[in-house]
Amino acid sequence: MKNKYLLTLALSTMVAGLTGCGGESANVIPEKNNNSTVNGSCSAGANNCIEFALDYPLDGLNFSCSSDTQNTFVTLMDLDNGVATGTCNYNDTVNVFLLGKADKRIALGSFPISNIAVVSTNQIPRLTVLDIAVGMTNRNATVLDPSDVTVKTAMNLVKIIQALALQQKTINTKTDIQALYMNDSIREGLDKITNSVTAQQMVNGDYAAILKPWLDVSVISDAEAFEVVSKLLNISNAAVYQPEFSLFSTSGSVISSLTGSDGLTGCNKDVCEANDTTTKHLFGHFMLLTDREGYTFGSGLQWRGLAKSGLTSIAGVNAELIRSYKPTQMTALPQNHWINPLNKRIDQNYYIGVNDPNSEDLIINQGKLYNDYMIAGKEKFYKLLTQKTTVTSDDLKDLGRWQQRYGGSDTYKGSLDIFKVYPITYLDKQVFKSNSNVATGESYIFPLYADLTFKFSESSVPSLKLGIVIDENGDIRTNMKAAASDTDMSTGSCSLSVASNLKDSNGVQQYRIGTTSRAFIDDRAISIRMILGDEALKSVNGALVGVNSTIQTSAAGESIVVGGALIHLQNLLNASAGTTGRISFTDSAGESVKWANSYASFQKVYNANNSDETVDDTALAKLSGGTLEMSLASCYAVKTKI
Repeated sequence: MKNKYLLTLALSTMVAGLTGCGGESANVIPEKNNNSTVNGSCSAGANNCIEFALDYPLDGLNFSCSSDTQNTFVTLMDLDNGVATGTCNYNDTVNVFLLGKADKRIALGSFPISNIAVVSTNQIPRLTVLDIAVGMTNRNATVLDPSDVTVKTAMNLVKIIQALALQQKTINTKTDIQALYMNDSIREGLDKITNSVTAQQMVNGDYAAILKPWLDVSVISDAEAFEVVSKLLNISNAAVYQPEFSLFSTSGSVISSLTGSDGLTGCNKDVCEANDTTTKHLFGHFMLLTDREGYTFGSGLQWRGLAKSGLTSIAGVNAELIRSYKPTQMTALPQNHWINPLNKRIDQNYYIGVNDPNSEDLIINQGKLYNDYMIAGKEKFYKLLTQKTTVTSDDLKDLGRWQQRYGGSDTYKGSLDIFKVYPITYLDKQVFKSNSNVATGESYIFPLYADLTFKFSESSVPSLKLGIVIDENGDIRTNMKAAASDTDMSTGSCSLSVASNLKDSNGVQQYRIGTTSRAFIDDRAISIRMILGDEALKSVNGALVGVNSTIQTSAAGESIVVGGALIHLQNLLNASAGTTGRISFTDSAGESVKWANSYASFQKVYNANNSDETVDDTALAKLSGGTLEMSLASCYAVKTKI
């Protein structure tokens, strides 16, 4: 008989008591053979061990790994990272279920761990409710719609989780997503059912009647369950996506670090030879942000032109282009498609605008995300990610590809390695209190209206004040007043309605600029990321905030550094309804938040290497970055849910 690694009543009680103070490390219990922990058959970070994170923050989902015939395991909530995790070996089949205290269970199917990851990387892949549903139906979802049998099965699983969350009072609204702990009382209740539930009964819907003595899943409607499934898929996709800036990279492994990739490169010929002086090369970089609603937007830059003779590598060509040609800004306006969450492919063209009247958009037209970590543009990375030794013609369709028409005659095209970094998590209501997750009569602080003040390192550039709102879902948009100027785009009102096109009721066009990454329970803070990409934002068009990135700009080690951005909410959480309270805004080290603009920064590099600098070039280089301050808007106040 398999060992069931479940938390004892005493430990469950202790964990529940520590939930508010980040004491999740108490969950980890070494097994007797000391080569794995309670949440998996292998140790995270070990060779051939795949650690996964549930898209739902569920502590106590039971699973087994086929390579371990003696033990079963449970996912454990890691409050430091906002996810519930587990591990299996890379060639395992994972069997998923919910187990009672005695012998009753809800079978949730099985699937190869290779469905979500083949190799371990420095980012944990997400195991979604849809992935689990595939293990029950043995069919991939083809459309995100309740008519799809796999989507419907995922909805059935969500009904169980949400009904339990309501029963345990961890959520106040039926579509909220909060951490849920499968405690002893839940498992004892599961043993009240007459028969265990099979995976087929989860698929055909018969599970609901069997569970009735324990749990009434009908309290969650189909529409509510589908909304939760959609939210979870958006959370799983949301992150920063970027190619490596391959200027000075010469070798390395994608498994250990973001190095050795060519990033976004190409030319106007079928084959891009570094030593061909008749080839026009194109090299670029961007950062895209996918938010909680599924919109993807961002900013970047590119260089295009002939390289000198004698060059032997693409990295050498790229460095030459940066020194010899002015950068051109790229802007990706919000698009509600990017990587399809069902098949992890780019199956619709994604357009990035190019600020050049002779150029059409750069189009990303192909690619598949592997290991929830990388789209490989070259075969060497594809083989690393998939562990394949050969690449077929069908495999080539999964490589990252782009193209761009220029001047009516040239077509540039090339490869694209894209990394998914800084994924987001659910927002814990202990910190992120919104109208949609608190109980009636309780105070809440989101939507939060504030003003950002962008200060420039170049003292001659005037500061810019920008009104923003962090909405009740955690996404961030501008909230500019009607009578805005080039330096004063501050908040005008905290009560205007906004249409789906983000035009407010005063007729002012607003813009998507970011999202909330996660909530830190201990620090009573939230982490935010913003990419400002629209010419309407004037001197901060292209600004990067909170993206935790370093971009090297020279072989001497000069870099663009953008750290984190934390809004500390302790005082605001303690404020009474109707009052304003206050916030503080820092990076992760408690210092001033830094922002940067890669386009302006590389214009500065060009100016330093060339003598044809224009007045506009000089002005642009002064917009390369600075510090950022945040204050609550004067119209903002804490509210009470009615």
